[in-house]
Amino acid sequence: MIVDKKTAADSIDSGVGKFNAETGLAVDDLTPLFDISQYPAEMREVLTECNRRIDEANSKYRTAKYREDMFAKGLKAGMYFCTFDRNENMLSFEFNDETRQMLGYDGLEDLPNEFDSWVKTLVPEEKDAIVKLFWDSVRIHRELPDITHATYRMQKKDGSIIWVTGAGRFIRRPDDGSLEIYMGCYRDITAQQELEEYLKIIEAIGKIFNFSMFIDVTDMSYRMISTNKYVEMVPKDPDAIQFLKNNVSSSVAESFREGLNEWLDKEKILAAINEHGTTSMEFYSESAHRWFEGIFMVGDRNDDGSLAHIVYGCQDTTEAKLQNLAQQKKISEFETEIYTDSLSKIRNRRFLDEKLIYEPCQAVVMADIDKFKEINDTAGHQCGDIAIRKVAETLEQSVRKEDVVIRYGGDEFMMVFFNITKENLEKKLLKIISEMRKIDIESSQEVKTTMSFGAAYGTALVNDLIETADKALYESKKTRDTYTLIAL
Repeated sequence: MIVDKKTAADSIDSGVGKFNAETGLAVDDLTPLFDISQYPAEMREVLTECNRRIDEANSKYRTAKYREDMFAKGLKAGMYFCTFDRNENMLSFEFNDETRQMLGYDGLEDLPNEFDSWVKTLVPEEKDAIVKLFWDSVRIHRELPDITHATYRMQKKDGSIIWVTGAGRFIRRPDDGSLEIYMGCYRDITAQQELEEYLKIIEAIGKIFNFSMFIDVTDMSYRMISTNKYVEMVPKDPDAIQFLKNNVSSSVAESFREGLNEWLDKEKILAAINEHGTTSMEFYSESAHRWFEGIFMVGDRNDDGSLAHIVYGCQDTTEAKLQNLAQQKKISEFETEIYTDSLSKIRNRRFLDEKLIYEPCQAVVMADIDKFKEINDTAGHQCGDIAIRKVAETLEQSVRKEDVVIRYGGDEFMMVFFNITKENLEKKLLKIISEMRKIDIESSQEVKTTMSFGAAYGTALVNDLIETADKALYESKKTRDTYTLIAL
């Protein structure tokens, strides 16, 4: 069928939107093929292979030239251009007018030709990551192809968000390969970013996460991206949060369930994502016998920037966890050595000063052995050392695992309680006083060990309770073998 060119052009021009045509690129300098008919039959097989390779090379050449032409002409709605010195430090950065118009800025004064101007146009919560990607690309540009592509969000002058896609091109100096120019172009593709386009990106998450979901924030309905046999055994629920709670009940170790159920709160999750971009929690699956990390993150946003969809992903962290536990074991062994008192075998003053002093707690108790100097003077220092070890052992056995006993110095000890009522603290002190009277030092039967205690009770930093506990101990020392408690 013959088409009249004028009629076709007129038809396009009168259609919806604007149509602009540009002369296509004429590609020359192609290597000619061999005319096989001009050569003897015995050479034709070799020449056919030569022609195949020449044609392949010509095709690559044409593709590269056409791609360059499209880069220069077809995507020039928005462009940037930056230059670098031979040490690859940026010398200049420029926008074209189309870029300013696309972002709602009016001229050079409104959006100057500065790198910081580009940074200003990035969405705040994504800015650091995209800037890092830019400089990482510059740093390793020799390992990258000449042309790279990216899709990301930009913020217009009026605060609205648009999606852009574009290409960046590295132009390197021919002599040393250093980066001379980095130019890029992009166009607004916001209108094309329908839900399915987002889902294509989200599908990639399925390759990372053992189990993942794409969740609608409005009603918490969801689309499963990836799953596993343990998830498939869990009772389904149309609400994503309830379905995840069902997973917690069915497969997660009991010690993690309470924390996970508290974490699985819609309002808390959305607030955390809006503030930090993600929220995560680690847990152990009894069904799979593996460690996992559950992560909520941004799926996509509405035109006003509010969250439209979020993504939940569950990542297997077992290998990393095992490596971390091995490392922690080494750290623990080191800390055991430097933070343990050599005589009493409990925590030392260094542990208090470096690890505990600014931790919040419920109570601090100071204590010392009554008439300890007399024990040393009458029964000898060896007996005094035995008394310190026995006292430390009794104190350590009298507190819970989460509480801390410290040899503060000499015959003085400290106890730190993190969650205890005033009534229970007093009961515990009475019991400890009673246990101290039972201490038996075999080599010196005449030595009787008692202790005085001073307690400061109130939610505060350890550091802020020590002085009050010392005052309480001073009062107890007036009568000995008792305790004094001061509530703040």
